[in-house]
Amino acid sequence: MKKTNQELLNLYFQSRASDAEVAELEKRMLADSDLRELYLQEAILETNLNSIALREDDLTTKPEAKPERISSKILPFYAAAAAVIALISMIGFYNSPGKSVGTILSSELAGWQSDQPTIEGGEFGPGTFMLQKGVATLGFHSGAEMVLEGPAHIEVLSEMQVVFHYGDASFNVPESAVGFQVETSYGNIVDHGTRFSLSFSQDEQDARLAVGEGEVAIHHSNGQVKHLYTDEKVRIDDKQFYPDEDQAAEGGVFVREPLFTRGTNGRETSIVYNNQRKTRLSPDFLMVKNAAPGEVNRRALFSFDTSDIDLGSVTVARLVLNAVPTGLGMVTDMPKISEFALFGLPDDEREQWPNTGLRWEKAPKVEESKRLASFPLRRAEQRSVVTLDTPELLAFLKADQSGEVGFLIDCETPGSSLVHGFASSQHREAAGPVLELVMKK
Repeated sequence: MKKTNQELLNLYFQSRASDAEVAELEKRMLADSDLRELYLQEAILETNLNSIALREDDLTTKPEAKPERISSKILPFYAAAAAVIALISMIGFYNSPGKSVGTILSSELAGWQSDQPTIEGGEFGPGTFMLQKGVATLGFHSGAEMVLEGPAHIEVLSEMQVVFHYGDASFNVPESAVGFQVETSYGNIVDHGTRFSLSFSQDEQDARLAVGEGEVAIHHSNGQVKHLYTDEKVRIDDKQFYPDEDQAAEGGVFVREPLFTRGTNGRETSIVYNNQRKTRLSPDFLMVKNAAPGEVNRRALFSFDTSDIDLGSVTVARLVLNAVPTGLGMVTDMPKISEFALFGLPDDEREQWPNTGLRWEKAPKVEESKRLASFPLRRAEQRSVVTLDTPELLAFLKADQSGEVGFLIDCETPGSSLVHGFASSQHREAAGPVLELVMKK
């Protein structure tokens, strides 16, 4: 069967082309300007020199994937590719500030932490993206699409290159984006026109990759190169490749640990200094504010019933909060970043605060509680997902004896008028506080 142009190029750059196939490629390139242009793009990608242009401040030595033989007829085109790369390096084309490389195609209950716009339909440029919760689809101008599930952390370098730190993602790379690269701590994944999935857990020691259709080349940091084809999958760590024999990991994604989740079931309230409750509080929000002494400060209280849980068997504990705007106060009055602290309430009668009518002076005190975690919130990002999973939080839960664990949120950054908010269990859009527990198997 006669091979396509793309198949010949793939064989050539993988050093698997026969003499007859090289001759056929030469013949087609001399007669087809579009094929010559495609060859230049492939040469740029296969040499990895565009990574050097993109990341001069984080340069690492990586083996270049060069063909074993370059014929005299193809050599001029290869030289032209090198010249293009040099020009890109000099003018900083891919790294130019403000350059759009793609569009947020969808945002499904997504909680972002990013230095980029993350509104559905908005364009984005090179930068860092942290998806803390939900699912988002990023469409690159090259034609490649990436569906990302949180929690995930990536860096977008260009419309043809991303750095993948952790998370689950599926990629769809059409012919227009052949050569799309995904960099990981274990090496580079170069796409040759395919659909594939990548799963890289934040707390695991390896990654899984599965090809749904087409072909990818994995350039391991140890110098090995492995090609995967339709329905093939592999496990990768910092040493080598392994057969992925986990039948439960369909599509190459990690099987998530079984989670036990618990909501507040209405055990939540806010307290306000001077007890100005009627006009100052709302059941939709857990309100927090740090103003000058004597002004209308606020703190949030909530708790979870754990009487039916064997806390001694908990191995991982996470507290998930949804920060939401309250509509009270001026954002512009605040510093760019405000710091918050989570406290655990004493395991005694102070946990038994009433849901209604609680007065500031009768409420649990910060000074009498145990500090468990801290976290920042940007004034420009009032909607975000906060996930806390500190060792102090786990130890606090495991030490509980009352069957109820209570928490207090306090703002530690003085401001002016802005009231920070976290969704309560009555909020119409966002979920209230959730306690996630992973138990021993």
